[in-house]
Amino acid sequence: MTVNRQSRPHPEAATLKKLTVVAHGACQRTAAAGNVPLSDGCASQGESMRLPECTALAPLTTAEWGAIRSLHHACNLLRAEWQTAGTLVDRLTTLQETVEQFDQGTPPFQHHQEAVDVARHSAYMYERELGLNAWRYASAHAVLGITILDRLVVGRPALTAAAVDELCHEPTLGQLREALSIPAGHLLVARREESRQRADEDRQHLLRALGSISVSIRVLKENKPMSEQEAAACLLSENSPLGTDPMYDGVLAPLFDLAEQTPFEINWFLKYDVTLR
Repeated sequence: MTVNRQSRPHPEAATLKKLTVVAHGACQRTAAAGNVPLSDGCASQGESMRLPECTALAPLTTAEWGAIRSLHHACNLLRAEWQTAGTLVDRLTTLQETVEQFDQGTPPFQHHQEAVDVARHSAYMYERELGLNAWRYASAHAVLGITILDRLVVGRPALTAAAVDELCHEPTLGQLREALSIPAGHLLVARREESRQRADEDRQHLLRALGSISVSIRVLKENKPMSEQEAAACLLSENSPLGTDPMYDGVLAPLFDLAEQTPFEINWFLKYDVTLR
């Protein structure tokens, strides 16, 4: 089990506010958008730093692409804010250590040290809450994107609007593991072999990390024994208590990478896979 990186224990209870796990832009609009296939006639910008501007990806529906697009932008936002918050925490941690060593002040005049402590604690709590929300969106983005890419490769029918809406919510650890277990060689059929091998290595890294998370959750619940199946049914966002390092540490960044690449993989497959022509 990991330990908290804070230098002082939290006075708050070891529970976090549970937020609704809905990718607002995607999930609230998919029902209205329905399951309408996108019309032909618009060229994609292809792979670039920006999400492809596609209004015409015939095998996809407006619900599928709308959800992918909305989650993609949500993840970009949350990733940037989470990283910024982490930088602030690191800076205040360094300042906290400096003040404790060189500027403690004479009691009762220790306001400088108290102010730094309060600022760092507030920044840490903000970073942690952002991280949990970022996990919700990134994990949903990854599972939705992989599910859509897999159904395109296999040739299954389009997802219904209801199915898309459901996939916009945070998946359980088991659902995320199942999606990541689909071999990259199966999904990235339009890519070169070396690209598929690298992608598969990234997935294996994430799968090992998810295994460690499941073990950590079971350790935290040792007063109430939990089976592997019960741990797989857990939501990470509801099982990352204060007093320990966030469960997403070391996992969220590579999950962001995978999730954010998925729309480009879908676009690449639709552009270059000969089975669709």
